[in-house]
Amino acid sequence: MNKRLLFSISLLLFAALANAQDYCMKAPVGYGENATGGAGGNVVMVKTRTELSNALRASAPAVIIVTENIIFGENEMIKLTVKDKTLLGMSGVRLISTAQVKNGGILQLSSGSNNVIIRNLIFEGPGAYDVDGNDLLSNAGCTNLWVDHCEFYDGVDGNFDNTNSADNITISWCKFGYNKPPKAGGSGGSNDHRFSNLIGGDANAAPADGHYSITFQYCYWSDGCKERMPRARNAELHILNCYYNTDVSGSLALGLEGGAKGLDCYVEGTHFKKISSVYRSYGSGTKTLTYIDCLGGTMTDIGIAPKPSYVYTAIPASEVEAAVTGVSGAGATLIVNAADGSISSFTSVYTPRQETGRWIQTINTIQIEDVQVKEICLYDLSGRKIRSVPGSPILSLNSLDKGLYITSALSVDEKVFNKKIIKY
Repeated sequence: MNKRLLFSISLLLFAALANAQDYCMKAPVGYGENATGGAGGNVVMVKTRTELSNALRASAPAVIIVTENIIFGENEMIKLTVKDKTLLGMSGVRLISTAQVKNGGILQLSSGSNNVIIRNLIFEGPGAYDVDGNDLLSNAGCTNLWVDHCEFYDGVDGNFDNTNSADNITISWCKFGYNKPPKAGGSGGSNDHRFSNLIGGDANAAPADGHYSITFQYCYWSDGCKERMPRARNAELHILNCYYNTDVSGSLALGLEGGAKGLDCYVEGTHFKKISSVYRSYGSGTKTLTYIDCLGGTMTDIGIAPKPSYVYTAIPASEVEAAVTGVSGAGATLIVNAADGSISSFTSVYTPRQETGRWIQTINTIQIEDVQVKEICLYDLSGRKIRSVPGSPILSLNSLDKGLYITSALSVDEKVFNKKIIKY
């Protein structure tokens, strides 16, 4: 049986592997494990900024589904106290900030927010610019938050920060990156402010219990990220099975500061594949940092960080790259049922043996580089072959309906290279 056929069968049968993980998670793992969002509430469909704001503002629990791209201009960021809400995006839906100014941004969960879930959305900004601006997603006071299968690109100040009274947070299967060049000359002084994730605004900032409790699981810091992956103080962090691969010179993964309350960071099963520096110390205060089964970079423990007490399963660091970057990888790749808000996926497992390759997608083509291709195929989510091209590394996406697909290239030496794609 050839590898191409094996791949198709795996899509149809969802074959379970020894280290299979729950890709389409039913509930969060980690510090945000108590988040239930709008479970049991009405399903609300929105397609404009006003509709989204009104749905988030409502007092009753609700599952809110964004059905179309929404644009946010200057002074149009939604800043609300949000409670008991699940916010979902249909396949490929983007929340887009076009304002490369201080008062841009998309969504702020303000003080008093509680029990919020955000899944399957792409947050897109206009590019980094150091003017002390708004983040794409700002958690400025939400407790019990789960952000899952989202993508964050090109925030003016940051992609997704957690500050003020925010606490008890899980961030899983999310991808962070910068696709646009940074704008120089901002009032903050940095000409390259591609700083992705800040935790805590200053040395004295902390939630009620003194520590920002945050789990990052299966997250991917990708090309364009320069620093803050994350930058934290006054926190207890679990960096679990995450992946770092950025093309920025002088990039920094973990920037840690003890702060007034101290910091503990437990890094487990994480692959620092391409990063200039794994860790840098900032400020004063007591901090501990422990690495368990990690790959890449220079890593030195600082004291002994306590292992998180919640129940979880870690995969080996050697399998993280395939898990996070493969067909079932980090990003907005879930399937949302518009009728009831239920979540599904074309697969709930990953394949560690799958080859990876460099793919380039344009509006109407998908291409694999540096591979001698025997055949390239396109599949829908049921595993049905849509089209194929023999002997070419390029496949046309013309006339395809919008949605999620899988492209699979078979090399002349019988290796399979798979890639999930979204046709807009």
